Order: sequence, then structure tokens, then C-alpha cells
Amino acid sequence: MSLSQQIPPHQEAVLKVICYYDVFNHPLTAAEIAKNISIKISPYFLYATLSELIDMGLLRAYNEYYFLYTKQNSIVAQRLEKETRAKEFMHKSVFFTKIISVFPFVEGLCISGSLSKGVMEPDGDIDYFIITKPQRLWLCRSFLILFKKIFLFNSHKYFCVNYFVDINNLTIPDENLFTATEISSLLPVINYDLYKQFITSNTWIENHLPNMPLRQKNNCQTKSKNILKRFAEFILSGSLGEYIDNLFFKLTLKRWKKKFPYFNESDFDLNLRTRKTVSKHHPRGYQQRVLQQYRNQLTIISEQLKSESIKIA
Repeated sequence: MSLSQQIPPHQEAVLKVICYYDVFNHPLTAAEIAKNISIKISPYFLYATLSELIDMGLLRAYNEYYFLYTKQNSIVAQRLEKETRAKEFMHKSVFFTKIISVFPFVEGLCISGSLSKGVMEPDGDIDYFIITKPQRLWLCRSFLILFKKIFLFNSHKYFCVNYFVDINNLTIPDENLFTATEISSLLPVINYDLYKQFITSNTWIENHLPNMPLRQKNNCQTKSKNILKRFAEFILSGSLGEYIDNLFFKLTLKRWKKKFPYFNESDFDLNLRTRKTVSKHHPRGYQQRVLQQYRNQLTIISEQLKSESIKIA
């Protein structure tokens, strides 16, 4: 939805960032708004725009955080609590990152989801985005799922491996704000060069987030050279590995078709994309729900702009 007929483009751009993150009850600093905004804007002009929106009654500010007028100051304390919890989860992720990295055919690894943005809900889990060798994605995925079921009693809390792509299929086709935000927020933890290659393969995100920088290398590790991993990859590099990979792919696709019969073909591909080169397991339709809530929020703002309670600058 466009608000450009009601307010200037710079105000609209700032409001859209705030509205998107409001879906997650996540107040933003000015620096975070600058990274997520869809236009080029100087710091001075950004602060001026934020002041305009506050004077119009559309935004509120508290302790250098900005959020919609519908939220209370307590939303800032809630964010700080989630940040504290995220630090604990990040510490836990180091152990599981090392485990995932030594599994056969894992080429690159990123933390995704809320933890990649530095926050964690009380019932949240650690999501991983995994890049595999070509033609062995389903072998890799099945090994990791088996490990989770046996050794973690199928717990997702610290080990949610719900998105895989192979190294020859790095372009994500879902070109929308949600996917652009998730891609740009990925936190690389294994194979920084492959992470950069992945971002380069998805330059379309610049249409939504032209100011978002690459994540820094920081503690990102190089690809594991574990001897057992290399031996397993050697054993499964030929026709045996290809046969098992195809088998796991077909079995999983059949199981998901049976388990989620309520998805039409389009929704199934969006939420449970199951191909030889990609495995996406988001059966709750999270992407669609977030984007719908975002559109609803923009509608509410549009209605408020039409009302007499908003003082248009």
C-alpha cells in the first residue's frame, strides 16, 4: 500500500520501516531505520523526518527508540529483555554451530530468524540457514534431522534447521520485503566467502533495502576440514550418495504432501519448497502472516492520516 498521496515520500519511507517492525513489536533506533529504509536519506534529514512524524502523532520516541503511536514505552523494555535473552542463545549457538559444520556436505552456515537480529522471544529457537554441496542437500538435511531426533529428542530450541539451499542454487525467488529482510539479516558463522556469494546472488534485495550493509565477518569460521566429514563425503560422492539423496528427497516430499494436504500448489511451494536444490520448512505460513499484518498496519496508518486527529505537516 502506498501512502504517497497523503504524506511526502520521506515520511512514507520512514513509516513503512516502523510499521514493518511493529509487526514484531520491535522499536528501532535511528541507525536501524536508516539501514532498513527504502530511500537514500542523510542522518540530519532522517532525524528531522522522525520529529515531523512525532509532531503529527504517528510516532513516539523513548530512550532513543522509535515506535508507532499505538504502542507504549514498555515496548522498549521488552526489546531490551529480548536482547538479553538473545545473548544467552548466541552463546549456546556456538556449540551447535560447530556440530552442524562437521556434518557431511555442509558448505556454509548462517544464523537466521530473530536471533540474527539480536533478539529472542521466551519461546523462540535458533534458526539455521544451511548451504550444502550440490546433489547432496537431502543427504545433509536427513543426517541433521536424524541427529536432532536422536540426540536432542527432536527439540527445536537450539537446533532448528528449516532452510537449505545448495551451492549451485543460491538465488531465492521470493522477492518481497519479508524475504529481503531475512536475507540481509543473516548472520554468517561458517564460510564468510560463501555468505558473500549468496548475497551477491540475491541483488534484488537492494530494491527493498538499498542501505543494508553486509554483515561483518567477526567470529565467522572457515569451512570445517574434519577428517570424518571428508571421509563420509568421499564415500557418498558417487552413485550411492546420489541414490540415497534422491530417496530422501522423494520420501520427504511424499510425507509433506500427506502431512499438509490443506496447502494448494502455490502455498506449498512458498512454505514447504521441496526440490532437489532447496528445502524450506515453514508450515505455519509465517511469511504470509507477517506481510498481511504489515499491510494491515499500513491501512490503519492510512485511515489515521485521513482523520482529523493527525496533524499533517
